[in-house]
Amino acid sequence: MKLKLLVPLMIAIGIGLGLAYAWLISPVKFTDASPAQVITEYRHIWLIMAAEAYAQDGNWSRTQARINSLNNPNVPQTITQLFDQHNAPGPNPIARAVALLADRYNVRTAAMLVYLATPIVPPAPIVPPAPTITPRPQIVSSPTPTLIPVLPSPAPTLIPTYQIVSQNSVCRSNSIKPQIQVTLQDVNGFGVPGKEVWILWDAGADRFVTGLKPEIDPGYGDFDMSIDQTYSVAIDKPTTVVVTGLRADECNNGHLTWQLTLKPFAP
Repeated sequence: MKLKLLVPLMIAIGIGLGLAYAWLISPVKFTDASPAQVITEYRHIWLIMAAEAYAQDGNWSRTQARINSLNNPNVPQTITQLFDQHNAPGPNPIARAVALLADRYNVRTAAMLVYLATPIVPPAPIVPPAPTITPRPQIVSSPTPTLIPVLPSPAPTLIPTYQIVSQNSVCRSNSIKPQIQVTLQDVNGFGVPGKEVWILWDAGADRFVTGLKPEIDPGYGDFDMSIDQTYSVAIDKPTTVVVTGLRADECNNGHLTWQLTLKPFAP
C-alpha cells in the first residue's frame, strides 16, 4: 500500500523540480531573429521584396540596409539566380525589379538589358478639373463674319520603318507548336534586344520583346501560333505592319513555322 502512494509522490516531486528549474533557475531567453537566420527560401523572398520596394521608391540606402541584414557574401550571384528563375516564364514585374537591383551591383546579362533598356513610366498625376465659371450673357453687336471654308487634312499614312531581309517557312512535326520566329537586326546586321514585336490577328493582338533568348540571337523572339488564324507582324506599334498573311498551314506530318529576319530601312 505504501509503495502505491510513494510512486505518484515521486512523480509529482520530479515534475515540480523540473518546472522550478525551467522557470526560475534557467529560464529560456528569447532574442530577436534577423533575416540571415531563416532558411534559404525565406532569404530569397526577403531579397525579392527588397527589390520590389526599390523598384517602387528608389530608396537605395534603405534597400542596401535590408540586403546587408542577410549577411550574404555572394549577393550578385544570388540576384542573378533569382532573375533567371523569375524571368524563365517570360517578361514580368518581379524579373524587372530584380534586374534593376542587379544593375546597382553592376550585374547585367543580356536578358536583364531588355528590362533596363525599357524604363518604367510612372502614371501621370491626376489633376482635378478647374471649376467652370459661366459668364453673364452680354449682347454685343458685331459685323457679319466672313465664312472661309477649311478643307480637312488627310490622315497621315503610317509607313513601316522595317523591311524584310528573309522570310522562310519550316515544316515542324505535330509534337512541336508552330511559331512565328522573328529576328530583328540593326542596319549593320546585328541583333537588337529590347524591341517590341506585335502579332496581330482577327480576334486580337499580342506582343513580345526581343532578347529574352540570347543563346539564339540577341534580337530573337517567338510567338506560338494557332492553326486556324492568319497573322500579321508589326514592330514597335501595332499600326506599323511589316509582314501579313502568316498561317500555320499543314505540311508533311506537321504545320508550318515562319522564320522572319527584319531590319530597318537604310537612311
